[in-house]
Amino acid sequence: MVAPNPGPYTGPGTNTWIVNAGPVVVVVDPGPDDSGHLAAINRKLAGATVAAVLVTHSHPDHLPLAEQLAAEHRVSVRRYPELGDGDIVRTGALNLTALYTPGHSADHLCFWIDDDRALFTGDLVLGKGSSMVTYPEGDVAAYLRSLERLIELKPTILFPGHWDPVENAGAKLEEYRNHRLEREAQILAEVRRSKGTALELTRRVYGPEVAEELIEAATMTMRAHLEKLVDEGKVHLLEREIFEAV
Repeated sequence: MVAPNPGPYTGPGTNTWIVNAGPVVVVVDPGPDDSGHLAAINRKLAGATVAAVLVTHSHPDHLPLAEQLAAEHRVSVRRYPELGDGDIVRTGALNLTALYTPGHSADHLCFWIDDDRALFTGDLVLGKGSSMVTYPEGDVAAYLRSLERLIELKPTILFPGHWDPVENAGAKLEEYRNHRLEREAQILAEVRRSKGTALELTRRVYGPEVAEELIEAATMTMRAHLEKLVDEGKVHLLEREIFEAV
């Protein structure tokens, strides 16, 4: 189900997944605080027994309805840090393994169904476009490590937080990793060409491809990449928030 919150950061809206677990169902990411969406979820659940409500991360387009939905169905909300890496949610005929996958956010979980090699990716990997990894919450190094971990699982299908399911899962994960590495190389090359602030470097690297309403998010993504390069000793942060190559 798609929540009615389309926009430049959410695409067509946030996906709420209702997973058939045999005699019961599991709801993943109930979504934003929207009474209409809550009513639509409950209509879809009519007659079903909800075993658990899972949340990939606490961003306001994924978490807010979770407590209310769980309370109505007298179940618990399961999310980080209560659910840790490798914890298994056993419901009906289904086992979902929580995978701690920070990067997009510090509290991000993916959920893995080993029997089906299916992966609920939240906002770590989307069905279209790229995921935001924005300073100060986002961590590019952690994001790349999380992608590497998912690649090693060799999933066959991804159920993302936005847009449609992805059947060519391996290629999509490689695409996301390569995109980040290519962007990092572009940024490092541009800083070596000439120092600048995060905003200046964003306009120089992204050029006209980034819409003005997305410039702030793009700048925060740039800053997250620059922080990784600073940590690696490839870039210096100078006074007045100016970045310079080492």
